[in-house]
Amino acid sequence: MLPSREWCDDAGALRRFALALVRDDRLVFDDIAAGALVDKLIRQASLTLIDDPGEARRAARVRAFAQFIRLYRRYARRHVAEDDGGWIEAPPCGRPCGSAAVAVRSLPIELREALLLVVLADFSHCEAAAALDVPLAAVVERLARARGRLALQMGGARDVETVWPQSAHLRVVK
Repeated sequence: MLPSREWCDDAGALRRFALALVRDDRLVFDDIAAGALVDKLIRQASLTLIDDPGEARRAARVRAFAQFIRLYRRYARRHVAEDDGGWIEAPPCGRPCGSAAVAVRSLPIELREALLLVVLADFSHCEAAAALDVPLAAVVERLARARGRLALQMGGARDVETVWPQSAHLRVVK
């Protein structure tokens, strides 16, 4: 278990991140169900974390968030497997939705995880990559795609190509 004082400091940030992550209309339909799921997964995550006295506080925080993400992914996979229709990602509709919360909820899970870790939980790109167990380049790419979709959904861009051109990796920079 994490030391109690440090865990209390990070529990609020983890809970905010968790509520934003699990509030997805495809899995959780209301705030009460989201709160119950978050409490259950945070309890499970805290039981699996082992206190390491030599570990830095920031590293312990990354481990706590990573454990929550793993548990949530397992829950989502199980929920989708039980559902016959499967999880169908809703494509962006192309018209502004007006609410940032609704726009974030409509993002695919991997984009939402990266965006919320960096923006809401105040992780660096390297820490987010460690928590998500992906390369640093994947985090940067997911953040760019998430921000592009948000700009499109919030009405700040006309089309996805202006926000995130597909040939951006082919440009020659002199």
